[in-house]
Amino acid sequence: MATVLQQVQGVLWMWVVLAAGVALLAGVLRSPRFKGWWGERKVQQWLARDLNPLHYHCVHNVTLRLADGKTTQIDHVVVSPYGLFVLETKHMQGWIFGSEKQKKWTQSIYRHRTAFQNPLHQNWLHIMALQQVLQVPLQHLHSVVVFTGHSHFKTEMPACVTQGRDCVAFIQSHTEVVWTEQEVAQWRQALSQKRLQATRATHRAHVENVRARHAAPRPKVPSGKTAGAAVSAPVPVAAPIALRSTEPELCTEPVLRTEPFAPLVPQPAPLHAADCPQCGSNLVHRSLPDAEGASRYFWRCARFPHCRFMRAELPEVV
Repeated sequence: MATVLQQVQGVLWMWVVLAAGVALLAGVLRSPRFKGWWGERKVQQWLARDLNPLHYHCVHNVTLRLADGKTTQIDHVVVSPYGLFVLETKHMQGWIFGSEKQKKWTQSIYRHRTAFQNPLHQNWLHIMALQQVLQVPLQHLHSVVVFTGHSHFKTEMPACVTQGRDCVAFIQSHTEVVWTEQEVAQWRQALSQKRLQATRATHRAHVENVRARHAAPRPKVPSGKTAGAAVSAPVPVAAPIALRSTEPELCTEPVLRTEPFAPLVPQPAPLHAADCPQCGSNLVHRSLPDAEGASRYFWRCARFPHCRFMRAELPEVV
């Protein structure tokens, strides 16, 4: 009898350990860090498999230090006679809503919606960093956003926003030779010298740098301001350029745009800011895209999710 009981206990312990291992593995596979690594790994394989190594030279996980001491990390850089291609990878599922000039895009999985930074704006900062560090002419820098995973675009996307291996076709669509082989070798050497060493210590330092920037205290809003004014701090608008709009060209050649850009999504002015009727906290202005991708604005309690009061934006009284 004791032997049978010991065998049953051994089987139970084996199932407990197996279940714990499966749960741990599932947690790792669902973590943002693993998803990001997996997406970058897939893009790296596509570039190595489909691009001719005699003409295209791929560099991955490039960390650069800027003049102000901050760091930026680029997923992939492709150096070629046709220019420098800067790739930003997004490994996501579900439906993707967004446009070139929206500040935030939306991921929708059934009824769950999550806002994330417009990857075109994120990659534009990478391009500006490369231009600052390497002094590469902006007209020879090309932005490429690659979505991996089982995601589907539900709004029209610019040509430089690609799905899966389409990123290779977009790179190969640039056929105008702008650099000689000697110049390509010089840009490769300059990138190798300027990038920080690709180690775990470099990655951890970059993550801490990003956290420090996001943890920096925001400027206090003076009393008497409306709730909508507390959403974002004022941003200085750059002087207009006679040749083009003040907004950057995120997918086309940005040669005529060299100064920092202003916010790309004009937000409507607050109409009826007030205190939350449930808890008395401030109301903040928010928006979500509808099924057609148009922004729908509403007011939400600043203590969300502790207070779930929401109110649709009221029409302006004439």
